[in-house]
Amino acid sequence: MTELITAKDNLKATQDNQLIEACYTMSLNEKRLLLFGISKINPSTFPDVNKPFKFEMTAQEWKEQFGGDNPWLMLKRSAKKLMGRTLTLHSKTTQSNAPDETMLNWFEEAKFFNKQGRVLVTFTRSVQVRLAGMLEQFTTIDLLAVSELTSIHAVRLYELLSQFKSTGYRVMTIEDFRFAMDVVNTNKGTKYLKNQVLNPAVKQLNEKSDLFCIVEDIKDGRTITGFKFIFRTQEQKKLF
Repeated sequence: MTELITAKDNLKATQDNQLIEACYTMSLNEKRLLLFGISKINPSTFPDVNKPFKFEMTAQEWKEQFGGDNPWLMLKRSAKKLMGRTLTLHSKTTQSNAPDETMLNWFEEAKFFNKQGRVLVTFTRSVQVRLAGMLEQFTTIDLLAVSELTSIHAVRLYELLSQFKSTGYRVMTIEDFRFAMDVVNTNKGTKYLKNQVLNPAVKQLNEKSDLFCIVEDIKDGRTITGFKFIFRTQEQKKLF
């Protein structure tokens, strides 16, 4: 018998840091659905091969969480798109004897109940083991904190910074930042990366989340090689 995870009053999404550091293509609405589903999993529950993790979301829940004029259409489209989405784990988060590249699927199955306006989704086994039974190397975010963000890059940056909430400080190479933001294969340079990805994400984080962040370039001579993120809660930003 499968285990149907029920919703929590205070929605928090806990993921293994491999998922936080991974590279994947995803729209904002797909990311919203994914985080909602993750929030319905108890991270202290150890995975059971005989009880695949499932979650249900209704059009009403979508409307309450994210708004929109046609919540059922947005929910249904997001679930269908996610069925074909993959993620690539960062090589630094895998074991030394791991393959050069590891790709996973998010969802194994999605069932649509049109008249009831609900979808029932099953996570793949590979993702399930990275969402539960976690005792270390994981990150938890509050869905309310990212509910106003309208950029997938802003949500991803929020996740990446949340890994280091205990220090309020994170350094990333250009290569790692590109990987996490899914802009590895673009031929556009660092100027584009800052103007179109980094700066808008930071601006939105500062305006619409519970974090406030400043970014400094890390340089080797005149070449930007990475970014230094210093962040606090909005209440603490006066400390900058």
